[in-house]
Amino acid sequence: MPQVHLCRSESLSAFTRPALVAGHPGHELKVFGWITQQMPLIYLLTDGSGGLGVSRVPASAELIRRLGAWPGEVFGAISDTRIYQAILEKKTPFFLEIVNLLADSFVRHGVDFVAADAVEGFNPTHDICRPLVAAAILMAERHTGKTIAHYDVRLTEWERKVQEMHDDQCLHVVLDNELLREKLAAAEEYLEMRDEVNRAVNHFGRDYFGIECMRKVTHPFVPPWGTAKPFYECRGEQQVANGKYRDVLRFQEHMLPLMDAISEYAARAASTATQQGSLAYR
Repeated sequence: MPQVHLCRSESLSAFTRPALVAGHPGHELKVFGWITQQMPLIYLLTDGSGGLGVSRVPASAELIRRLGAWPGEVFGAISDTRIYQAILEKKTPFFLEIVNLLADSFVRHGVDFVAADAVEGFNPTHDICRPLVAAAILMAERHTGKTIAHYDVRLTEWERKVQEMHDDQCLHVVLDNELLREKLAAAEEYLEMRDEVNRAVNHFGRDYFGIECMRKVTHPFVPPWGTAKPFYECRGEQQVANGKYRDVLRFQEHMLPLMDAISEYAARAASTATQQGSLAYR
């Protein structure tokens, strides 16, 4: 069984209904041991189909079933192309509906702990995940009067060639040798993720993935990279120059207005819920 090493005073055993919200199927592999231990509800924003149009939802659904976890009401119904276009077109109602669905589900299931994709500036779907989750948490908290712990999971340190830094904001699940072997075997069997997993293992080594880190979210609507361009914006410029994409998805022009709108919506809805005692945001 995995062991929990705490860098914070909170204990994972104190939570009875945890949840994971991921931008793409396959992200659950990063916290394989935690899922095995806690059996959370798992929500997937997209189907992970990318530009090829092949959904990763069946692979994730089978993995989640094997681990004893449960799919949430939001589970891979949106294609990557659709969410990317919704960001480009700043379709605020599209994202607010996701917030509503998550908030409803958190209340319905009594969710008291949520881990979600971290904002890393690598992929816009990853990055939009956290404000959506933060908004849903705020609304659910106001409705129930109960606190929901909010942590994030970093996904792309091997792509960015940086190693996770740990401090008193972290919760760690440490896998024993057998569970680490099972985790890496599951990652190898997940065909759509195999190349990414191999790059990660080649960069950091197998033992690196025996520590699963979740970090306390303190500023859910503030990007961590300051004024620098996120990676996805620089990559988008290259793809447009190569003729692959027509438009560049930009943080200031596309992502930030959506994040602000999501934050403002949650604050208004939470205030209404406090006054009326219900999730009156439809």
